[in-house]
Amino acid sequence: MRSDRLFEFVCALVRASGIQDSDWDPWYESQDTLEDLGNLSTMELPTTLFPNPDRTRVRLSLLSYCHLTEMDLPYSLVANLLRLQLGQKYDMTPFRHLYRPLTNKHSGPIQKLRPPSVGAKIGFIKKLAEEAHLPEIARAFESIYDRVIRNAVYHSDYTLSDGEFRLLGDFRPSKKRGYSSPVIEWDELSELFTNTFAFYTALFSLYERCRKSFGDFKNAFVPYDGHYKGILQLVFDEERLSGFRVYWPNTTVGEYNRTRRGAASINMSFDPDGSVNFMVGLYASKRGSFSPLVENGGTPIYSEVPGASMRPHWPEELKVYKLPLEENRVRT
Repeated sequence: MRSDRLFEFVCALVRASGIQDSDWDPWYESQDTLEDLGNLSTMELPTTLFPNPDRTRVRLSLLSYCHLTEMDLPYSLVANLLRLQLGQKYDMTPFRHLYRPLTNKHSGPIQKLRPPSVGAKIGFIKKLAEEAHLPEIARAFESIYDRVIRNAVYHSDYTLSDGEFRLLGDFRPSKKRGYSSPVIEWDELSELFTNTFAFYTALFSLYERCRKSFGDFKNAFVPYDGHYKGILQLVFDEERLSGFRVYWPNTTVGEYNRTRRGAASINMSFDPDGSVNFMVGLYASKRGSFSPLVENGGTPIYSEVPGASMRPHWPEELKVYKLPLEENRVRT
């Protein structure tokens, strides 16, 4: 319930991480891919093109499963939410410490890094979850991530038979049989798919619901930084939270906004430690008591709200307030 923690929470929800042009955000591509695969799996498949439609649907489910469990957003989002729960700051790349250098004689002057595996990400989430006394979060991920199946699919190291998924180079513990086997019956595979799709459907639904839950903050202004006297305003794309804007009392404005059309920022600093900070503009040559950005005896001046003829102000009572912006929009 502190304004600085609200800012970190908003950064986690909008995935603040620099500037991007349209069609560079894999989250939107992943949603479209999963929707395509899901729609294909429910279509009536003509046997002239798909002689064994049941196996075709299993293949589509395998691709969907692997795509879901390899997506970065769920792991980064949950890792950051756990960081906030522990009183830490938002981190643009919370798994940075898990990257490993790739070195060979052909690597060239640019150091290439090997990204962490899903197992390593879940391991770090487990560490955070235990510190936050929320171990069930890690158990949820562990219960649906199957490295054996993932490797078999991505390395083309499996076959399908009637009622069976067969591993060519590995074994998997079978709950039904009570021992490790290279054969996975379709009902066990179906159970894994059902649990995984249910988990991610719930997670993505909660993520979208949370972004929409900030609707009460439309046209609201939050006294954000008590030292510099920055004022925080949340930004929306239709009904979803999409970014933030901070007004400083020397007319400087810092802004970040992520939509499907891309991510844009103004007067923002994306630092090597993964944190997000602001460029506050010129400091006062002789600062007064109000802010280091306002001259002694000077008046704090905040920029106008985009599209309106009103300016925010630092309130006498430190609480959220609203301006009647909809009634004062500048007509163009």
